[in-house]
Amino acid sequence: MGALVPLDRCSRRRFVNTGVASFLFPTALARAQGIPPNGSANPAVPPDDAVKIAAGKDTANHLTIDATINGKGPFRFVVDTGADRSVIAEDVAISLGLLHITQVLVEGVVRTIRAQTVHLDNLSFGPVSRDNLSVPILPRGLLGADGYLGLDAIDGYRVTLDFKNRALEVTRPSHQQFLGWSPPAEALIPVVGRFGHLRSVKCWADGVRTTAFIDTGAEVSVGNAKLLEALMDMSPTYLRLEIVPLTGITGGVVQGNLTTVNKVHLSSLIFNGCNIVIADLQIFKLWGLSDTPALLIGMNFLRQFSQVSIDYGRKELRFELARLVVALRT
Repeated sequence: MGALVPLDRCSRRRFVNTGVASFLFPTALARAQGIPPNGSANPAVPPDDAVKIAAGKDTANHLTIDATINGKGPFRFVVDTGADRSVIAEDVAISLGLLHITQVLVEGVVRTIRAQTVHLDNLSFGPVSRDNLSVPILPRGLLGADGYLGLDAIDGYRVTLDFKNRALEVTRPSHQQFLGWSPPAEALIPVVGRFGHLRSVKCWADGVRTTAFIDTGAEVSVGNAKLLEALMDMSPTYLRLEIVPLTGITGGVVQGNLTTVNKVHLSSLIFNGCNIVIADLQIFKLWGLSDTPALLIGMNFLRQFSQVSIDYGRKELRFELARLVVALRT
């Protein structure tokens, strides 16, 4: 690798140093399915020994956006690109006098629980206005926010995480003149997928072809067991004994193994010294990625950038590198 230089002298190859800032993992639900009213499921309470996310810490770690519910608010919502369905806090539903409709199974990254749903006449944020939504409700102690916006709300729009200014925006898709063009200080990553399930197939972890997707509700980045298996075929040193407990907003806890990947190539981006957790989370199954190496890119990777945009209309990711140190192409 070449010497480190300021951004104005960088090539189109980008190098980013990453590390795990936190192993707490507050990710939103991925999907909700209807169940009979008398159906059984685990209660929405984590076990006593679970690693929990305090509401104050969760709010501090996530960028949030103002939203109104039935014209009232504003309420603070986290945008979660790994969630198929939006969810609101139970106390918000009570304060608005929302009536329960039915029960559903809420499938989180760790476990599935039963939850009540409420009807929203309208949910609005930025330019988005969604009518007649049925959303699950969960205790604020699990959410740590007024609610989470899932793909049912943000699909078709552009989500921008502005870490430099600690702001989050949801706007209409970009209408730049040239499709696939990006300025020198920006890396553009094309993605594929349907119904908001955008993923990059141009990802390699130490040479292992990997399918990557971004989860803005995840605090850390997680690889599945198939990724570790492929890495260990090259070297047994990837298997380490450090245990990391992961928990999600539906509660529960799963034990993951910390490992380090020397380089993760995400199209034109190269991440160096990547600490990731290996765990077979439910989200890999829900996204159809259980049987292939896969990497969930969480906020510990994304915070390395000044700004990250996920454009669901144009199916592309944009990473702004204005405050990063990068390396010349060797």
